Amino acid sequence: MPACAFNTVHVRAIAGRSRELGERLQLIAQAVRNSPGCLDYNVCRSPLDLNQWTVSGHWACAEQRNAHFALPALQGFIDLTGERLASRLVFDH
Repeated sequence: MPACAFNTVHVRAIAGRSRELGERLQLIAQAVRNSPGCLDYNVCRSPLDLNQWTVSGHWACAEQRNAHFALPALQGFIDLTGERLASRLVFDH
């Protein structure tokens, strides 16, 4: 079944914290992958800008994608700025 809903988060690491940011993003993705309707949830580091990360979710339907925004694991994205791991987050859905 092809995915019919997507979400993307672009995350910029604080200088010197990119590796640690990537590890935290992987933990968030791992927690979300088991959500109902999640077909895939990937973390990718830019080969051109090592401080830039992209997290992409593919969902069976828009309703399941929207429901995942209420998951406790997604609080982890907000925590990244407070913990000085990320300087910028851009959410697309």
